[in-house]
Amino acid sequence: MHKKYVMKAKVREKKTSYDRLKDQLLPLTFASDDTIYIPNILNKNKLWINQYDVEYGPHTLLKLACLRYYFDIALEAVKNYFENYIFIDAFAGSGLVKIKGTNYVSLGSSLLALTFKSRTGIHFKKVICVEKDMSRAKLLENKLKILKKEFNLDTYFKVIPGDVNLYIEKVSEEINAKDYGILFIDPEGVEINLPNLKIVLSKSDTIDVILNQSRGVYRLVGKAEKGDKNALKKLNEYLGIKEITDPNKATDELFNKLFGKPINAIAQIRDENNTLLYTLSFRVRNTKADHDG
Repeated sequence: MHKKYVMKAKVREKKTSYDRLKDQLLPLTFASDDTIYIPNILNKNKLWINQYDVEYGPHTLLKLACLRYYFDIALEAVKNYFENYIFIDAFAGSGLVKIKGTNYVSLGSSLLALTFKSRTGIHFKKVICVEKDMSRAKLLENKLKILKKEFNLDTYFKVIPGDVNLYIEKVSEEINAKDYGILFIDPEGVEINLPNLKIVLSKSDTIDVILNQSRGVYRLVGKAEKGDKNALKKLNEYLGIKEITDPNKATDELFNKLFGKPINAIAQIRDENNTLLYTLSFRVRNTKADHDG
């Protein structure tokens, strides 16, 4: 008599919030198979951490984890509708971030975009970076170049050294009408003139926008609501609106008009004391259904 063997189906356990966050943090901090060799590669080429790489608190990892999580969702959602995927980093930095108070180093947004692959292997075909600091821009370019070579990547990249407000036309030249893109705007305050971005967004109606708004923006809105003239002036420059009577309403109207409808949720980034540091606003300008016409 033959012994019967019963194959038990594997039950896929639902991931906890901790598990999902861990899935994003491990690649960012070079603790996963796809990024573990990056520190050695950069160190060998004298491109590891130096004085030009920025240092931020641990909350920065949460921001980058949100970005990486969105990469996977977005690229998987559009993979049957587009052939070219582009990432635009308006405040690119040097490519690496030191985590304050720890020994950790994280991939910055541009290096993350270059090396990222979704769960089914979809990756960005083009990465466009803008960085005002010339030393950081050069470092970023060298890091992108060596990682592209070492990992045999087919991604095209370009680093534009300069103020994104002044070089927005150059950014727009890299975008085609049929591209799907993610525009990441991560200033430290209000260094961006938001209406200028319509030059980029006009090149393709399928570019999603991720905007990081720091506490400085909310403080500015609060002061403007109380009639602070200097705050109103700065808010005018940020929003590109000459006469603001209701700062909160003006902000919402500009975002809806310029960036499109928001996803149902935003990501609030808080520190270890649960203090709100900044908010990531995700704006989907067009869905795949809209794109199909």
